[in-house]
Amino acid sequence: MYRIALVAVVLAPLGCTNVNQMHKLYQEGDHAQLDRIMEIVSRHDYPYATRRKAARILGEIGDPRAVPVLKMALQDYDQRTTLKQDALRALGTIGDQSAALDIGRLLDRSLNTADAELRMAAVEALGQLGGTKAAEILVKALGYYDILTLRSEQRTRRGVFTGEERPFPYGPYGRLDADSTGGPRRYPNVGLDPFGEGGQPRVSMFGTPIEPTQMEYDPTPEERTLTHQAITAVGTDAIPVIENYLDSLRVSPTLRRELLVIIGEITGVPPAIKADSTASRP
Repeated sequence: MYRIALVAVVLAPLGCTNVNQMHKLYQEGDHAQLDRIMEIVSRHDYPYATRRKAARILGEIGDPRAVPVLKMALQDYDQRTTLKQDALRALGTIGDQSAALDIGRLLDRSLNTADAELRMAAVEALGQLGGTKAAEILVKALGYYDILTLRSEQRTRRGVFTGEERPFPYGPYGRLDADSTGGPRRYPNVGLDPFGEGGQPRVSMFGTPIEPTQMEYDPTPEERTLTHQAITAVGTDAIPVIENYLDSLRVSPTLRRELLVIIGEITGVPPAIKADSTASRP
């Protein structure tokens, strides 16, 4: 009997936790439930789905005391990123600008991953937070996406004699055409053709076929658009940041024009765009 009771005590925190009930009790005036909900987010021995639910509820409650716990969730070692996304949305809802730097660090860590959804959630949260630090991170992010866009455009060449666009040196799915020696095809940033001979898909480490179209999706345009919108959402705090960026760094004509457009969207005064595709400040 003693052993059974001991096991029950040990396993109690790991059992089914009704976070919704805790939230209801909090709304009814039992504010001690906030500490319990924050603890769930911070503890890795609770089910992942339960921690996600708790993070979303912290955003609904909106208490700034939850910010440190949510910032810690951004450093979660789990390869799944949905908890981080929920924590980002909660931080954006709470609106504590002290989280901007932590979100920027998360963006730095996510550059080498394929999880565009995590980066977009971070960008949206920064737009909600506002403030100078969020504006600085977002303007730098827009500059980064501008570089990616220019690199992507450089991969498409025009024929010297026809002027027609043609994929050079990349063929279908971005791979290099086989050389004259009949060597294997290679993919940019990937290496040897992962689809095998004849374009037949191979099987991934999870036992599912790898489809060539999975390598065609480029989230850069979507991320760039979202970053543009987030800077605009920051409002007037972003204007001096943009002006300083334009004054201190060399930027491409397209990025300069876009940043001036953003200033116009914030102030309500559209910038004057010259015929040579350069812009003057309003």
